[in-house]
Amino acid sequence: MLLSVLAATLLMPRHACAETLTLRGAMSEAILRSAEVASAQARAAELGLEEPLLLADTDPRFEAALERADDRSPRALPLFEGSRARVDRWSGGLAANTLLGTQARLRFENERLLSPTPFRLLDPSVESRLALEVRQPLLRYLWGRPDKARRGRFRSAALAAELRLRDARERAAQSAAKAFVELYFAQRQRAVKSDGVDDARRLLAKYEEKRRYGLAEESDLLQAKASLEVQETELLLADAQLARARHALAAALFRPASEPDAVSLEGAPPEAAGLEDEALERRADVASSLNELRAREWEERIARLDALPEVSLNAAYTFAGLATRYGPAIGDMASWDHPVAAAGVSLAVPIGFKKERLTRRQAGLRTDAARAEVERARTWGRRELRDARETLALARRRLAAGSRLLELERKKFAAEESNFRRGRSSTDLLLRFQQDIRRAEIELRRAEADEVAALVELARAAGTLLAP
Repeated sequence: MLLSVLAATLLMPRHACAETLTLRGAMSEAILRSAEVASAQARAAELGLEEPLLLADTDPRFEAALERADDRSPRALPLFEGSRARVDRWSGGLAANTLLGTQARLRFENERLLSPTPFRLLDPSVESRLALEVRQPLLRYLWGRPDKARRGRFRSAALAAELRLRDARERAAQSAAKAFVELYFAQRQRAVKSDGVDDARRLLAKYEEKRRYGLAEESDLLQAKASLEVQETELLLADAQLARARHALAAALFRPASEPDAVSLEGAPPEAAGLEDEALERRADVASSLNELRAREWEERIARLDALPEVSLNAAYTFAGLATRYGPAIGDMASWDHPVAAAGVSLAVPIGFKKERLTRRQAGLRTDAARAEVERARTWGRRELRDARETLALARRRLAAGSRLLELERKKFAAEESNFRRGRSSTDLLLRFQQDIRRAEIELRRAEADEVAALVELARAAGTLLAP
């Protein structure tokens, strides 16, 4: 009877659970609910709009203006110039820019002047103009193409943001996986400790019954009570660890604290293979820092181009018309008999180039910082990758050793059980051997959980954690 009590729970089957949370499901849930992932996603979407915004600057726009002026300033010859002048101006047109910096404007303008004087033949006089104006920067845009540099910077920054989003997803998934594995181990440990308490209670009840009939010694009864106290204390610690693991998983999944019916290690990532350099290139943080460096290099090029003098070619071609009313003036203009052509060059050069030098220096420092960040990301990634591989190898060695130890403990218990039947052993020794079996089982479960955690860590370090 005693031997059956001691060995009963070692062979008890586990009950199936109605709902099971898998490791892959926990990682997916953490990614969907993570505030960090949502923030990174919004930032990536924001940076993805930079290039469309640059291209939107080339959209044509409509311009219109209306003005009335009443000029009563003194005149040198009021008899000929009039004592006052009232001017009505209105205009409308289209304007557009190109990526090459070209500024084009098609403008229709009318001006009506009323200045009463006996020597003005046309009073009021209306002048209508239809003008096409073009301004083309030469040195800055046709030499260095800052529009290409800006588009390159926006694309690199957007790609870096997408990679930071992937890195945030991997961090959320790794955090959830770590909490999930801890809950998995805590549940298994609690089950083993609970079995130990049940065994100790049944053993104590059996010894109390035997003690009443004088079939057991007082020392055996005290040993059973002490064993129950030890098992209950260990169960209390296991319950506390399980509660902490439950809270950690709830925080990692961003949901109220509630323990799932069961957890399963299904969906653990496979072992990442490949060379170290290939793994580093797959890492989101390394790729993000590289694209950030490219964006800073484009920004430095833009700063150099913006420091160049502004040399522009200006041209305009206008048709004009004159009459006393708007209709005849527009008709006179539409006859295309009064063209006006203009062309010229404009130059704008900063004096001292202080702002330009500071801007270029600032862009250079940002590039240097981005280059240093690339080296830091590679160094840290290489270290994480090597540590993860070593951790996985250690976990697998522990798992193999734990399996062998559990088998040895069971054989040891079986041998001592045979000795007990022949009267060559004691209850204390059997209890100790049974506790050794439970400790070995807990260590084996710990090694299983650590192996899965090491696989997740290695996949994260190699950039394959979220690979399909």
